[in-house]
Amino acid sequence: MERLTILYDNRAVEGFKADWGFSALVELEEENILFDTGAKPEILKENMARAGVDPEDADKLFISHNHWDHVGGLELIVKERPDVEIFVPEPDCIEVEEKLPETAVCVPVTGPTYISSRAISTGIMETGLEAPAYEQALIVTTQLGPVLITGCSHPSIVEIAKKAVSITGETLFLTVGGFHLFRATDAEVEETAKELQRFTQFVAPCHCTGEKAIEVFRKLWGDRFVEAMAGVEIPLEEE
Repeated sequence: MERLTILYDNRAVEGFKADWGFSALVELEEENILFDTGAKPEILKENMARAGVDPEDADKLFISHNHWDHVGGLELIVKERPDVEIFVPEPDCIEVEEKLPETAVCVPVTGPTYISSRAISTGIMETGLEAPAYEQALIVTTQLGPVLITGCSHPSIVEIAKKAVSITGETLFLTVGGFHLFRATDAEVEETAKELQRFTQFVAPCHCTGEKAIEVFRKLWGDRFVEAMAGVEIPLEEE
């Protein structure tokens, strides 16, 4: 079954560990893509085991951006899968390569890039942080429609979703990941939650979205809100 499993998040279902960071595994018929690696390798490893996932199951590794809470488990993965292809924002590739064995392949990403026949990077977008920094998000083609996965959405979740729609040419089925709203005002969160309805049918906010903002999305999106936390599996095909 094709599915997305949240492996690392600030919140967790019973039996999984919660910690600040994000990681998710996209299981497709032809390949598995690990999106980010959380902050602490021991927690990632424990949550993977609980989910029935092995580090070597990752055929490809997608790094949204080079922040500690997204690349902390990188060495765990490459230890078990030393030949894994790792797709990284181009400005961060040299720094990430320093953590990798020679057998690992670091693929720098700038513009929209197919990492496989059904998965494409949005290309890097400026984060707006003080230091020059970039972030990419992943679009996966599924039976249900395009699914957008975000790490922290520093460039703005609305802008990322807008770009994803421009790439796919259709409304997204689901947008899942960190929306970076934990410091936003109530008015800003509500505005974002409403504007995002133009681009995606369902939302599954987690990580740096913030618990207060998640509750706003839950209220405004109703049955179009999808729960996302470590241990949650989201089907990517008709059941």
